[in-house]
Amino acid sequence: MGNLWIGPPGSMTEIDQAAKSFDRSADLGVSEFKSLGGRVTVTRNLAPVRRLKLSWDLLAPVHARALDRLARRVGGSSPVFVVDPAAGNVLGAGHAAGLGVTGATDITGLAQWFRTGTTGAVAESTTAPGTFVFTAADTTSAVAWRCPFTDKGFPVSPGLKVSFRAPTALAALGTVSVGLDYKKADGSYLSSSTATGALVSGTVPALAAYVTPTAKPGTAGTHSLAGACLTYGGTAEDGIPGDGLPPMAVTGYSDTPGRPLPFRNFSLDLVEVSSAAG
Repeated sequence: MGNLWIGPPGSMTEIDQAAKSFDRSADLGVSEFKSLGGRVTVTRNLAPVRRLKLSWDLLAPVHARALDRLARRVGGSSPVFVVDPAAGNVLGAGHAAGLGVTGATDITGLAQWFRTGTTGAVAESTTAPGTFVFTAADTTSAVAWRCPFTDKGFPVSPGLKVSFRAPTALAALGTVSVGLDYKKADGSYLSSSTATGALVSGTVPALAAYVTPTAKPGTAGTHSLAGACLTYGGTAEDGIPGDGLPPMAVTGYSDTPGRPLPFRNFSLDLVEVSSAAG
C-alpha cells in the first residue's frame, strides 16, 4: 500500500504522513418514509457519492501549505484527484468487472475500452447483455482502458508507482503482454512500461500526467474483460473490486497552528463531483 496523493493530474502532492482520521464512506442518499400503518418505503440515489474526510495532527509545513492551496483553489479550479491508499483498484466497479450499461456506446458501456491498433474490436456480449468482450483478430490486436473522467487517461504524477493486471481471461493466456502508456498533460504519448505476461508495474516518469493501461492477448479469439486491475502505490492483483478514481472538490477545511510550530493541525473534506469548475 502506498501513500496518499492529492491534486490535479501531473502535479499531485504525495502525503507520506498517515492521517489521524480517514473516513471514506460513500453517501448512499437513502431516505426512509414510514406510513401510518408502519410500513417503510426507501428511496436512494442511483449512484452513491464518495465523500472523504481527512485530518492530521502536526502535519509537516510543506504538506500543509500544499493542501491549503488546494482548498483555497490557488492556481485555478482544476478537478482534484485523490489517490486513496485504501483503494486496491482505481478502475470503476463495472469497468473492472467488464460490465456496462446494456446497449450503451458511450463511457458507460462500449467506450470504456478501445483498441490501440488497426485490428480487434470491443463488443457487448450477445449472450450476456451488459457484459463486454474483446475480440483479437490476430497477434497484434490490443485493447486499452479509457478513464471515464478524462479523455487523456487515468490521472498520475511523476514518482507515483503504478501497476496493472490484465483481465482474468487474458491472464490465463500464455501469449498475453501488458503495458502502461504514460502521457503528457496535453494527452500526447511520452513513454511506456511493458511486460510479457499478465502483470506490469512502473514508476511514472517526469512530465507524465496520465496513464493508459493496455493488454495484448497475443492470439486470435474472443475474451472477457472482467477481472482487470489498475493499482496505485502497490501491486495489482486478480479479483480486487474497482473503487474508481473520480474527480473531487474540496467542500471544507480547517488549518490551525500546531505545537510546536511550524507544524499544523489540518483537516480536509472532499466530495465526488461530475465537474469541479467554477
